[in-house]
Amino acid sequence: MHQDMKKTINVGVCGLGTVGAGTVQLLQNNMALIQQRTGVTIRVTRAATIDAYQHLDIDFKDLAVTDSVDDVLNDPDIDVIVELIGGDGLAKKIILEAFDKGKSVVTANKALIAKHSQEIFRSAFESSGMFGFEASVGGGIPIIRSIRDGFSGDRIESISGIMNGTANYILSSMSNDGTEFNDALKMAQEKGYAEADPTFDIEGIDTAHKVVILMELAFNAFFDFDQLYTEGITKIEPADIQLARQFGYAIKLIGQAHNSEKGIEGRVHPALVSLNNMLASVQGAFNAISVTGNFVGNTLSYGAGAGSHPTASAVAGDIIEISRRLTNLGGEATPPLSASFDRLEKVDLIPMEETESRFFLRFNTKNPDEGLAIVGEELNRKDIKIGEQQILEPGLNGEKSVAILIPAVSESKMQTALNHLNGLDALSGSIGYIRIFE
Repeated sequence: MHQDMKKTINVGVCGLGTVGAGTVQLLQNNMALIQQRTGVTIRVTRAATIDAYQHLDIDFKDLAVTDSVDDVLNDPDIDVIVELIGGDGLAKKIILEAFDKGKSVVTANKALIAKHSQEIFRSAFESSGMFGFEASVGGGIPIIRSIRDGFSGDRIESISGIMNGTANYILSSMSNDGTEFNDALKMAQEKGYAEADPTFDIEGIDTAHKVVILMELAFNAFFDFDQLYTEGITKIEPADIQLARQFGYAIKLIGQAHNSEKGIEGRVHPALVSLNNMLASVQGAFNAISVTGNFVGNTLSYGAGAGSHPTASAVAGDIIEISRRLTNLGGEATPPLSASFDRLEKVDLIPMEETESRFFLRFNTKNPDEGLAIVGEELNRKDIKIGEQQILEPGLNGEKSVAILIPAVSESKMQTALNHLNGLDALSGSIGYIRIFE
Protein backbone atom coordinates (compact mmCIF):
# COMPACT_ATOMS: atom_id res chain seq x y z
CA MET A 1 0.00 0.00 0.00
CA HIS A 2 1.54 3.30 -1.08
CA GLN A 3 -0.34 5.62 1.25
CA ASP A 4 -3.59 6.07 3.14
CA MET A 5 -6.74 6.45 1.10
CA LYS A 6 -7.34 10.03 -0.07
CA LYS A 7 -9.62 11.66 -2.58
CA THR A 8 -7.41 14.51 -3.72
CA ILE A 9 -4.08 14.04 -5.53
CA ASN A 10 -1.70 16.99 -5.76
CA VAL A 11 0.54 17.24 -8.79
CA GLY A 12 3.73 19.24 -9.29
CA VAL A 13 4.87 19.97 -12.86
CA CYS A 14 8.50 20.66 -13.76
CA GLY A 15 8.51 22.42 -17.11
CA LEU A 16 5.77 24.60 -18.62
CA GLY A 17 6.70 24.20 -22.27
CA THR A 18 4.20 23.04 -24.88
CA VAL A 19 3.63 19.64 -23.26
CA GLY A 20 3.73 20.89 -19.68
CA ALA A 21 1.26 23.68 -20.40
CA GLY A 22 -0.95 21.27 -22.34
CA THR A 23 -0.98 18.84 -19.41
CA VAL A 24 -2.01 21.54 -16.93
CA GLN A 25 -4.71 22.76 -19.31
CA LEU A 26 -6.10 19.25 -19.75
CA LEU A 27 -6.22 18.54 -16.02
CA GLN A 28 -7.86 21.89 -15.32
CA ASN A 29 -10.34 21.86 -18.21
CA ASN A 30 -11.37 18.22 -17.73
CA MET A 31 -11.28 18.16 -13.92
CA ALA A 32 -15.01 17.46 -13.56
CA LEU A 33 -14.91 14.70 -16.17
CA ILE A 34 -11.88 13.07 -14.54
CA GLN A 35 -13.50 13.29 -11.11
CA GLN A 36 -16.67 11.69 -12.48
CA ARG A 37 -14.69 8.80 -13.98
CA THR A 38 -12.34 8.19 -11.07
CA GLY A 39 -13.88 9.68 -7.95
CA VAL A 40 -10.59 11.54 -7.48
CA THR A 41 -9.83 15.26 -7.62
CA ILE A 42 -6.49 15.86 -9.35
CA ARG A 43 -5.04 19.31 -8.73
CA VAL A 44 -1.86 20.83 -10.17
CA THR A 45 -0.66 22.87 -7.20
CA ARG A 46 2.93 23.78 -8.12
CA ALA A 47 4.94 24.25 -11.31
CA ALA A 48 8.58 25.07 -11.96
CA THR A 49 9.72 26.87 -15.10
CA ILE A 50 12.45 29.26 -16.17
CA ASP A 51 10.48 30.43 -19.21
CA ALA A 52 7.83 33.14 -19.40
CA TYR A 53 4.47 31.58 -18.58
CA GLN A 54 1.98 34.39 -17.97
CA HIS A 55 0.65 34.16 -21.53
CA LEU A 56 -0.36 30.51 -21.15
CA ASP A 57 -4.04 29.58 -21.13
CA ILE A 58 -3.81 28.29 -17.55
CA ASP A 59 -5.74 29.17 -14.40
CA PHE A 60 -3.04 30.35 -11.98
CA LYS A 61 -5.42 30.99 -9.09
CA ASP A 62 -4.43 27.85 -7.17
CA LEU A 63 -1.13 27.20 -8.96
CA ALA A 64 2.12 28.40 -7.38
CA VAL A 65 4.83 28.94 -10.03
CA THR A 66 8.53 28.94 -9.18
CA ASP A 67 11.84 28.91 -11.02
CA SER A 68 13.25 26.15 -8.78
CA VAL A 69 12.43 22.46 -9.17
CA ASP A 70 13.45 22.04 -5.52
CA ASP A 71 10.34 23.96 -4.47
CA VAL A 72 8.28 21.29 -6.22
CA LEU A 73 10.33 18.32 -5.02
CA ASN A 74 10.32 19.47 -1.40
CA ASP A 75 6.61 20.20 -1.17
CA PRO A 76 5.33 17.46 1.21
CA ASP A 77 1.77 17.79 -0.11
CA ILE A 78 2.67 16.85 -3.69
CA ASP A 79 1.96 13.22 -4.56
CA VAL A 80 3.01 13.10 -8.23
CA ILE A 81 5.96 14.85 -9.87
CA VAL A 82 5.70 15.41 -13.63
CA GLU A 83 9.08 15.88 -15.36
CA LEU A 84 8.73 17.66 -18.70
CA ILE A 85 12.02 19.55 -18.85
CA GLY A 86 13.84 17.06 -21.09
CA GLY A 87 17.53 16.23 -21.34
CA ASP A 88 19.41 14.00 -18.93
CA GLY A 89 20.86 16.50 -16.46
CA LEU A 90 18.31 18.31 -14.33
CA ALA A 91 15.59 15.91 -15.50
CA LYS A 92 17.49 12.94 -14.08
CA LYS A 93 17.91 14.74 -10.74
CA ILE A 94 14.18 15.44 -10.59
CA ILE A 95 13.18 11.83 -11.25
CA LEU A 96 15.70 10.22 -8.91
CA GLU A 97 15.05 12.66 -6.05
CA ALA A 98 11.30 12.30 -6.45
CA PHE A 99 11.59 8.51 -6.14
CA ASP A 100 13.92 8.92 -3.19
CA LYS A 101 11.23 10.98 -1.45
CA GLY A 102 8.64 8.27 -2.14
CA LYS A 103 6.74 10.36 -4.68
CA SER A 104 5.34 9.02 -7.93
CA VAL A 105 6.78 10.24 -11.23
CA VAL A 106 5.44 10.81 -14.74
CA THR A 107 7.72 11.76 -17.64
CA ALA A 108 7.83 12.00 -21.43
CA ASN A 109 11.64 11.85 -21.45
CA LYS A 110 12.45 9.06 -23.91
CA ALA A 111 16.15 9.91 -24.22
CA LEU A 112 16.70 9.75 -20.46
CA ILE A 113 14.90 6.42 -20.11
CA ALA A 114 16.60 4.84 -23.13
CA LYS A 115 20.11 5.83 -22.04
CA HIS A 116 19.73 5.34 -18.26
CA SER A 117 16.99 2.76 -18.01
CA GLN A 118 18.61 0.51 -15.43
CA GLU A 119 19.31 3.38 -13.04
CA ILE A 120 15.86 4.91 -13.52
CA PHE A 121 13.93 1.67 -13.15
CA ARG A 122 16.03 0.54 -10.20
CA SER A 123 15.15 3.78 -8.44
CA ALA A 124 11.47 3.27 -9.26
CA PHE A 125 11.64 -0.32 -7.98
CA GLU A 126 13.21 0.73 -4.67
CA SER A 127 10.78 3.63 -4.18
CA SER A 128 7.27 3.52 -2.78
CA GLY A 129 6.22 5.75 -5.68
CA MET A 130 4.95 4.72 -9.09
CA PHE A 131 6.33 5.50 -12.54
CA GLY A 132 4.49 6.48 -15.72
CA PHE A 133 6.20 7.11 -19.06
CA GLU A 134 3.48 6.50 -21.65
CA ALA A 135 4.22 9.83 -23.34
CA SER A 136 7.81 8.81 -24.10
CA VAL A 137 6.73 6.74 -27.13
CA GLY A 138 4.13 7.43 -29.78
CA GLY A 139 2.65 10.72 -28.56
CA GLY A 140 -1.05 10.07 -28.07
CA ILE A 141 -0.85 6.34 -28.90
CA PRO A 142 -1.12 4.30 -25.67
CA ILE A 143 1.42 1.75 -26.93
CA ILE A 144 3.29 1.27 -23.64
CA ARG A 145 0.11 0.40 -21.75
CA SER A 146 -0.91 -1.92 -24.60
CA ILE A 147 2.34 -3.91 -24.44
CA ARG A 148 2.63 -3.93 -20.64
CA ASP A 149 -0.99 -4.74 -19.86
CA GLY A 150 -2.95 -5.69 -22.97
CA PHE A 151 -0.37 -8.12 -24.36
CA SER A 152 1.01 -9.28 -21.02
CA GLY A 153 0.09 -12.90 -21.76
CA ASP A 154 1.72 -12.99 -25.19
CA ARG A 155 5.26 -13.75 -26.24
CA ILE A 156 6.02 -10.61 -28.24
CA GLU A 157 7.73 -11.65 -31.45
CA SER A 158 8.27 -8.28 -33.08
CA ILE A 159 7.67 -4.55 -32.83
CA SER A 160 7.97 -2.24 -35.80
CA GLY A 161 6.67 1.02 -37.08
CA ILE A 162 6.87 4.71 -37.81
CA MET A 163 7.78 6.41 -34.56
CA ASN A 164 8.89 9.91 -35.53
CA GLY A 165 6.43 12.42 -36.92
CA THR A 166 9.09 14.81 -38.22
CA ALA A 167 10.81 12.20 -40.38
CA ASN A 168 7.50 10.88 -41.64
CA TYR A 169 6.32 14.37 -42.54
CA ILE A 170 9.51 14.96 -44.54
CA LEU A 171 9.30 11.63 -46.39
CA SER A 172 5.58 12.18 -47.05
CA SER A 173 6.31 15.60 -48.57
CA MET A 174 9.08 14.16 -50.73
CA SER A 175 6.80 11.34 -51.87
CA ASN A 176 3.59 13.29 -52.48
CA ASP A 177 5.00 16.55 -53.84
CA GLY A 178 8.43 15.59 -55.20
CA THR A 179 10.04 17.94 -52.68
CA GLU A 180 13.79 17.83 -52.10
CA PHE A 181 14.91 16.78 -48.63
CA ASN A 182 16.13 20.21 -47.48
CA ASP A 183 12.94 21.92 -48.67
CA ALA A 184 10.77 19.32 -46.92
CA LEU A 185 12.76 19.81 -43.70
CA LYS A 186 12.29 23.59 -43.91
CA MET A 187 8.53 23.11 -44.34
CA ALA A 188 8.46 20.80 -41.30
CA GLN A 189 10.24 23.46 -39.23
CA GLU A 190 7.85 26.18 -40.40
CA LYS A 191 4.86 24.05 -39.37
CA GLY A 192 6.38 23.31 -35.97
CA TYR A 193 6.93 19.60 -36.67
CA ALA A 194 10.73 19.92 -36.53
CA GLU A 195 13.01 21.66 -34.05
CA ALA A 196 15.54 24.31 -35.07
CA ASP A 197 18.11 21.54 -34.58
CA PRO A 198 16.36 18.50 -36.10
CA THR A 199 19.29 16.09 -35.69
CA PHE A 200 17.57 13.64 -33.35
CA ASP A 201 14.60 13.34 -35.71
CA ILE A 202 16.25 13.12 -39.13
CA GLU A 203 19.19 10.97 -38.00
CA GLY A 204 16.91 8.36 -36.42
CA ILE A 205 18.09 8.96 -32.84
CA ASP A 206 14.64 9.86 -31.51
CA THR A 207 13.20 6.69 -33.05
CA ALA A 208 16.05 4.66 -31.56
CA HIS A 209 15.24 5.95 -28.07
CA LYS A 210 11.68 4.75 -28.52
CA VAL A 211 12.68 1.36 -29.91
CA VAL A 212 14.88 0.65 -26.87
CA ILE A 213 12.02 1.48 -24.50
CA LEU A 214 9.59 -0.76 -26.39
CA MET A 215 12.14 -3.59 -26.49
CA GLU A 216 12.64 -3.46 -22.74
CA LEU A 217 8.88 -3.65 -22.27
CA ALA A 218 8.32 -6.40 -24.82
CA PHE A 219 11.33 -8.63 -24.26
CA ASN A 220 11.73 -8.40 -20.46
CA ALA A 221 15.34 -7.24 -20.51
CA PHE A 222 17.57 -4.17 -20.48
CA PHE A 223 19.46 -3.15 -23.63
CA ASP A 224 22.42 -0.91 -24.37
CA PHE A 225 21.23 2.02 -26.48
CA ASP A 226 24.63 2.22 -28.19
CA GLN A 227 24.21 -1.32 -29.58
CA LEU A 228 21.11 -0.35 -31.59
CA TYR A 229 21.94 0.26 -35.27
CA THR A 230 20.67 3.74 -36.15
CA GLU A 231 20.53 5.41 -39.57
CA GLY A 232 18.59 8.50 -40.60
CA ILE A 233 16.88 9.79 -43.74
CA THR A 234 19.31 12.49 -44.90
CA LYS A 235 20.58 10.42 -47.86
CA ILE A 236 17.14 9.75 -49.35
CA GLU A 237 16.72 11.38 -52.77
CA PRO A 238 13.60 11.96 -54.90
CA ALA A 239 14.88 9.36 -57.37
CA ASP A 240 14.83 6.75 -54.59
CA ILE A 241 11.18 7.53 -53.87
CA GLN A 242 10.17 7.41 -57.54
CA LEU A 243 11.95 4.13 -58.21
CA ALA A 244 10.65 2.58 -55.01
CA ARG A 245 7.12 3.44 -56.08
CA GLN A 246 7.70 1.74 -59.45
CA PHE A 247 8.59 -1.41 -57.51
CA GLY A 248 5.44 -1.03 -55.39
CA TYR A 249 7.00 0.44 -52.24
CA ALA A 250 6.99 3.61 -50.16
CA ILE A 251 10.04 4.77 -48.17
CA LYS A 252 9.58 5.20 -44.41
CA LEU A 253 11.87 5.58 -41.41
CA ILE A 254 11.23 2.31 -39.58
CA GLY A 255 12.16 1.31 -36.05
CA GLN A 256 11.99 -2.42 -35.51
CA ALA A 257 12.91 -5.20 -33.11
CA HIS A 258 12.60 -8.97 -33.41
CA ASN A 259 12.74 -11.75 -30.85
CA SER A 260 14.08 -14.84 -32.62
CA GLU A 261 15.82 -18.09 -31.75
CA LYS A 262 19.14 -16.36 -32.56
CA GLY A 263 18.46 -13.58 -30.05
CA ILE A 264 17.14 -10.02 -30.05
CA GLU A 265 17.59 -7.84 -33.10
CA GLY A 266 16.92 -4.10 -33.04
CA ARG A 267 17.51 -1.39 -35.62
CA VAL A 268 16.39 1.95 -37.03
CA HIS A 269 16.80 2.90 -40.68
CA PRO A 270 14.92 4.01 -43.81
CA ALA A 271 13.16 1.10 -45.46
CA LEU A 272 11.08 0.25 -48.48
CA VAL A 273 7.61 -0.67 -47.23
CA SER A 274 5.18 -2.49 -49.52
CA LEU A 275 2.26 -0.35 -50.61
CA ASN A 276 0.07 -3.24 -49.44
CA ASN A 277 1.32 -2.71 -45.88
CA MET A 278 -0.77 -0.24 -43.84
CA LEU A 279 2.44 1.45 -42.65
CA ALA A 280 2.99 2.70 -46.21
CA SER A 281 -0.20 4.78 -46.01
CA VAL A 282 0.76 6.62 -42.80
CA GLN A 283 1.19 10.25 -43.86
CA GLY A 284 2.39 13.51 -42.36
CA ALA A 285 3.34 13.75 -38.71
CA PHE A 286 1.46 10.62 -37.68
CA ASN A 287 2.88 7.47 -36.09
CA ALA A 288 1.88 3.82 -36.41
CA ILE A 289 3.33 0.97 -34.36
CA SER A 290 2.79 -2.72 -35.03
CA VAL A 291 3.12 -5.36 -32.32
CA THR A 292 3.05 -9.07 -33.13
CA GLY A 293 2.37 -11.60 -30.38
CA ASN A 294 2.34 -15.38 -30.58
CA PHE A 295 -1.37 -15.48 -29.68
CA VAL A 296 -2.76 -12.04 -30.50
CA GLY A 297 -1.13 -12.02 -33.95
CA ASN A 298 -0.52 -8.72 -35.73
CA THR A 299 -1.83 -5.45 -34.26
CA LEU A 300 -1.43 -1.84 -35.38
CA SER A 301 -1.82 1.32 -33.29
CA TYR A 302 -2.11 4.67 -35.10
CA GLY A 303 -2.27 8.27 -33.98
CA ALA A 304 -0.61 11.64 -33.63
CA GLY A 305 3.03 11.09 -32.79
CA ALA A 306 3.84 14.42 -31.21
CA GLY A 307 2.47 17.83 -30.32
CA SER A 308 1.19 19.52 -27.20
CA HIS A 309 -2.25 17.95 -26.94
CA PRO A 310 -1.58 14.31 -27.93
CA THR A 311 1.47 14.12 -25.66
CA ALA A 312 -0.36 15.91 -22.84
CA SER A 313 -3.12 13.32 -23.16
CA ALA A 314 -0.58 10.54 -22.59
CA VAL A 315 0.96 12.36 -19.61
CA ALA A 316 -2.46 12.95 -18.10
CA GLY A 317 -3.36 9.29 -18.61
CA ASP A 318 -0.40 8.26 -16.45
CA ILE A 319 -1.27 10.82 -13.78
CA ILE A 320 -4.85 9.54 -13.67
CA GLU A 321 -3.79 5.88 -13.51
CA ILE A 322 -1.39 6.62 -10.64
CA SER A 323 -4.05 8.70 -8.86
CA ARG A 324 -6.53 5.83 -9.07
CA ARG A 325 -4.02 3.50 -7.43
CA LEU A 326 -3.03 6.00 -4.77
CA THR A 327 -6.65 6.46 -3.75
CA ASN A 328 -7.50 2.77 -3.43
CA LEU A 329 -6.39 0.83 -0.36
CA GLY A 330 -4.10 -2.00 -1.38
CA GLY A 331 -3.80 -0.58 -4.89
CA GLU A 332 -0.35 -1.85 -5.79
CA ALA A 333 1.11 -0.65 -9.07
CA THR A 334 1.82 -2.81 -12.09
CA PRO A 335 5.62 -2.80 -12.56
CA PRO A 336 6.50 0.06 -14.95
CA LEU A 337 8.09 -2.49 -17.26
CA SER A 338 6.31 -5.76 -17.97
CA ALA A 339 8.25 -7.52 -15.21
CA SER A 340 9.65 -6.39 -11.88
CA PHE A 341 13.14 -4.89 -11.93
CA ASP A 342 14.65 -7.78 -9.99
CA ARG A 343 13.57 -10.21 -12.72
CA LEU A 344 15.25 -8.33 -15.57
CA GLU A 345 18.76 -8.82 -16.95
CA LYS A 346 20.83 -6.97 -19.51
CA VAL A 347 20.90 -8.63 -22.93
CA ASP A 348 23.17 -7.94 -25.92
CA LEU A 349 21.65 -7.27 -29.32
CA ILE A 350 22.58 -9.30 -32.38
CA PRO A 351 25.25 -7.22 -34.21
CA MET A 352 23.90 -5.52 -37.31
CA GLU A 353 26.47 -7.23 -39.56
CA GLU A 354 24.95 -10.59 -38.62
CA THR A 355 21.42 -9.64 -39.69
CA GLU A 356 19.85 -10.29 -43.09
CA SER A 357 17.81 -7.99 -45.33
CA ARG A 358 16.63 -7.58 -48.85
CA PHE A 359 18.08 -4.46 -50.45
CA PHE A 360 17.18 -1.74 -52.94
CA LEU A 361 20.26 -0.37 -54.76
CA ARG A 362 20.22 2.80 -56.86
CA PHE A 363 22.99 4.26 -59.02
CA ASN A 364 23.33 6.87 -61.76
CA THR A 365 24.91 6.18 -65.15
CA LYS A 366 24.74 7.41 -68.75
CA ASN A 367 24.70 3.83 -69.99
CA PRO A 368 22.23 1.70 -67.96
CA ASP A 369 23.06 -1.54 -69.80
CA GLU A 370 26.77 -1.15 -69.12
CA GLY A 371 26.14 -0.10 -65.52
CA LEU A 372 23.86 -3.05 -64.85
CA ALA A 373 26.36 -5.45 -66.37
CA ILE A 374 29.23 -4.14 -64.26
CA VAL A 375 27.17 -4.06 -61.06
CA GLY A 376 25.76 -7.53 -61.75
CA GLU A 377 29.23 -8.96 -62.38
CA GLU A 378 30.64 -7.45 -59.19
CA LEU A 379 27.72 -8.67 -57.10
CA ASN A 380 27.96 -12.13 -58.62
CA ARG A 381 31.58 -12.32 -57.47
CA LYS A 382 30.29 -11.78 -53.95
CA ASP A 383 27.62 -14.47 -54.45
CA ILE A 384 24.85 -11.85 -54.45
CA LYS A 385 22.04 -12.15 -56.99
CA ILE A 386 20.13 -9.38 -58.75
CA GLY A 387 16.36 -9.32 -58.82
CA GLU A 388 13.91 -6.92 -60.46
CA GLN A 389 15.23 -3.75 -62.16
CA GLN A 390 13.83 -0.27 -62.87
CA ILE A 391 15.21 2.73 -64.78
CA LEU A 392 14.24 6.40 -64.59
CA GLU A 393 14.37 8.66 -67.64
CA PRO A 394 17.53 10.80 -67.83
CA GLY A 395 17.80 13.95 -65.74
CA LEU A 396 19.35 17.29 -66.68
CA ASN A 397 22.86 15.85 -67.01
CA GLY A 398 21.74 13.04 -69.29
CA GLU A 399 22.24 10.35 -66.67
CA LYS A 400 19.65 7.74 -65.79
CA SER A 401 18.89 6.43 -62.33
CA VAL A 402 18.92 2.65 -62.20
CA ALA A 403 17.52 0.61 -59.33
CA ILE A 404 17.74 -3.09 -58.60
CA LEU A 405 16.32 -5.30 -55.86
CA ILE A 406 18.57 -7.76 -54.04
CA PRO A 407 17.21 -10.96 -52.41
CA ALA A 408 17.93 -11.57 -48.73
CA VAL A 409 21.64 -11.30 -47.96
CA SER A 410 23.71 -10.77 -44.84
CA GLU A 411 24.54 -7.21 -43.87
CA SER A 412 28.27 -7.92 -43.81
CA LYS A 413 28.26 -9.43 -47.32
CA MET A 414 26.22 -6.53 -48.73
CA GLN A 415 28.45 -3.87 -47.20
CA THR A 416 31.57 -5.57 -48.54
CA ALA A 417 30.07 -5.61 -52.03
CA LEU A 418 29.03 -1.95 -51.79
CA ASN A 419 32.57 -0.95 -50.83
CA HIS A 420 33.83 -2.57 -54.03
CA LEU A 421 31.08 -1.04 -56.19
CA ASN A 422 31.53 2.53 -55.03
CA GLY A 423 33.94 4.45 -57.19
CA LEU A 424 33.57 2.34 -60.36
CA ASP A 425 34.13 4.49 -63.47
CA ALA A 426 30.87 3.38 -65.08
CA LEU A 427 28.87 4.77 -62.17
CA SER A 428 28.44 8.40 -61.16
CA GLY A 429 29.08 8.84 -57.47
CA SER A 430 28.33 6.24 -54.85
CA ILE A 431 25.57 3.65 -54.86
CA GLY A 432 22.57 4.46 -52.72
CA TYR A 433 21.06 1.58 -50.79
CA ILE A 434 17.94 1.12 -48.69
CA ARG A 435 16.89 -2.03 -46.88
CA ILE A 436 13.49 -3.56 -47.56
CA PHE A 437 11.10 -3.96 -44.64
CA GLU A 438 9.71 -7.45 -44.16
